[in-house]
Amino acid sequence: MRALAYILIALFFLLCVAVFYFGVRKKGRIIFLRFMYAFFLIYTMATGIFFAHYVPDSSPDESAHIAYVYYLKESGEIIPHFEDMHIFNNVVMKWSEEPNYEYQLPLVNYLCHPPLYYHIMRLAGGFASTESDVVVTIQKMQLRYFSMVIALIGVAIMLYIGYSRLSKDRPWLHLLYAITITSLPMLSYELCAVTNDALALVTGAICILGLIRFCEEKRGLSTYMLIAAGISASLLTKLTTAMLCIFMALIVLIVTMIKERSLKSLFAKEFLLSIPVYAIAVIYYALIYNRYGTIHPSLELITSKEYFENTIYYVAKSKRASYTFNEYLSYYFERFFLSWSGIESIHRFMKTYTYSLTAIPFELLWIIPVLLFTPLINKRAGSLALPLQAGWIACVLTFIYQLKSAYGTYLTRGYLGGFASRYYLPFLPVLALALGTILVSLLLDNGFNAETDEITVSGSLANFGKRMFYNQLIYSIGLGYAFMLFYGNFPFFLLHFAA
Repeated sequence: MRALAYILIALFFLLCVAVFYFGVRKKGRIIFLRFMYAFFLIYTMATGIFFAHYVPDSSPDESAHIAYVYYLKESGEIIPHFEDMHIFNNVVMKWSEEPNYEYQLPLVNYLCHPPLYYHIMRLAGGFASTESDVVVTIQKMQLRYFSMVIALIGVAIMLYIGYSRLSKDRPWLHLLYAITITSLPMLSYELCAVTNDALALVTGAICILGLIRFCEEKRGLSTYMLIAAGISASLLTKLTTAMLCIFMALIVLIVTMIKERSLKSLFAKEFLLSIPVYAIAVIYYALIYNRYGTIHPSLELITSKEYFENTIYYVAKSKRASYTFNEYLSYYFERFFLSWSGIESIHRFMKTYTYSLTAIPFELLWIIPVLLFTPLINKRAGSLALPLQAGWIACVLTFIYQLKSAYGTYLTRGYLGGFASRYYLPFLPVLALALGTILVSLLLDNGFNAETDEITVSGSLANFGKRMFYNQLIYSIGLGYAFMLFYGNFPFFLLHFAA
């Protein structure tokens, strides 16, 4: 495993040499960029496959997600009756060499997510009946690989956003973007499990792409449809992703109407034509509300007795940890950001502490976008400024809501979870584009024309040399940051947990 880690590190430095070469040579630049993006997509897939085999049964919720798919397959329902859904035992039946699992009828499934992802997963197959009514043969790897394809579509859209929006004249910038998108450890790790996070990557990326196009004033029907599809599909997949998309869209819309002093964006013909797409999600939630009296049913509501007796989400008062508000904040931030820079699941492959050298680069992804609001960078960011600012604010607002919800759950039920940072993976394009845009905004004109491969010296040689040195420093910072992200992901796991 160590040898593989060293090979990957060496490969990174080869890519650094290549981005400098194609940065000053136009010939072959576009082909190289396409190869690089394809490489990181394949690399992400490979790490997902590795985790799928190296860390079997890695997700604590995977059996519940699989049971959701099984229920829809068996019942044929479009909108599930959550109270009738049960879960599979994580353990294979001891009496069989086949991958047979018990469908536990006495226990109600605690996942009450919207059903879009699970309907798509029905196409994967992977279930076979046995002689028992409560034992089912499940081909987990078949289901995992199908889910992985869904997630990789989302990653591909994310990579396309960077490829299409960043300057082709700066290959180093594309390397930084591609690594930022694919460097979060939980991204690759989530690929190895059946989880609705896979589809959330797709829906979030679609919405971000649509909103970027909107801010670029490409406001045709396709743009409005992208936004509508991203928001509606997110609402039908995962509510945290929907919150991110809705916050971002509202901020973009409101700021645009204020700047343009017009309601045209809201009442445009193209928007009106996209309303039926939103209506699909509205109808779903109306039916759910009519059935359960809430738009987000939970196990606590459906079967409160089982919720209090058989889940980890309620802790007996005698066993609860005692934290002051400040102590809880410290605990929450530590767990959130360690899970952001590491892997938090049944297995915990984490950095040592939140301020370790291999964790800080990941945490800075949340802080660096603040620079987007400075006048210089805001101006140089151009049409990307508003969507990136709106996307970052959406992340912060959702984080505040998540923190508030988790703290309330701790106070009322004693549960110390709710800090999952993987909810923000769908908005990685916002953080990656913000990082790249900020670095580019700091560059000075050094007289180099990437189209002609020529350098024009303006001013004194001393000033020209200073500008060249300054720009090289920015390049080095960007590539150094990219290395820390790259190393802190899969090579770090290979060196510290798989050796």
